[in-house]
Amino acid sequence: MLDPELKRLLQVLQWESKKKFTSNRRGLLYTSDRGRGLDFKEVRNYQYGDDIRYIDWNVTSRTGELHTKEFYEEKDATIIIFIDFSQSMDANKASTSFQLALFLSLLHIKIGNRIFIVSFSDCNLSSNKWLKTETEILTYFESLNKQKRGYRTHYTEAFQYAYKIHPKYAVTYWISDFNDLSEWTKNSPLPKVWDQYGVWIEDSIDEIKFPFWLRFFQPISHETTEIRKTNLTIEKDTSAAKQLFGKKLIKIDPNQKLHNQILPLFKVTKNV
Repeated sequence: MLDPELKRLLQVLQWESKKKFTSNRRGLLYTSDRGRGLDFKEVRNYQYGDDIRYIDWNVTSRTGELHTKEFYEEKDATIIIFIDFSQSMDANKASTSFQLALFLSLLHIKIGNRIFIVSFSDCNLSSNKWLKTETEILTYFESLNKQKRGYRTHYTEAFQYAYKIHPKYAVTYWISDFNDLSEWTKNSPLPKVWDQYGVWIEDSIDEIKFPFWLRFFQPISHETTEIRKTNLTIEKDTSAAKQLFGKKLIKIDPNQKLHNQILPLFKVTKNV
């Protein structure tokens, strides 16, 4: 399901994560230290030094070996991934966004973080729960691959939906072609409590500078089938994206290899 070159990059980044990165807002790769937090994570074999108060006696009695409960610490990062499922995200852009979302999900799961996924267009569909294992990720993306695409992009509804579920600090990725982003950011600023990363899936037609008189006949990359207006939105959307994400915005060309293009997302700060 995952592109072979992205698989190799996943292995490299997973190895790098073993060098212990912090989950503060300076970096993007996060450690998964064992601890006692609010959310249950898993039951594992007891190790010397573990707190005996958290021994799971039910599992221990069934297996004959000591097992202890493990919980998500505050240091484990919460990851929310938004995937644009509107009509404009077709063909290469759809495949690219799928691959990137799957890659990011698997990477953070292997590091020890938990994932919530929202696909947005006219309506919002989500994973409905926090995904915490690789099996859960792969199962979800199999169903996502069969999901019907919507018509228009509705950023506000996607944001409000996810924010109600997790109004606390989180690392979020927005994977989209950001059509009409400027209209949304005028009235709907994102919360500063979230650490926002923007992954712009480029449309080659938007990069072509047509003469003024040809813009009336310019091919369309927006959701509508109408002729695009002469006052193109690409410049406004680019400006809005830079304001929203700052240096945490990368542009992806779906016609080029992905593994080199996404590396800027993984500039990390080591724990000191």
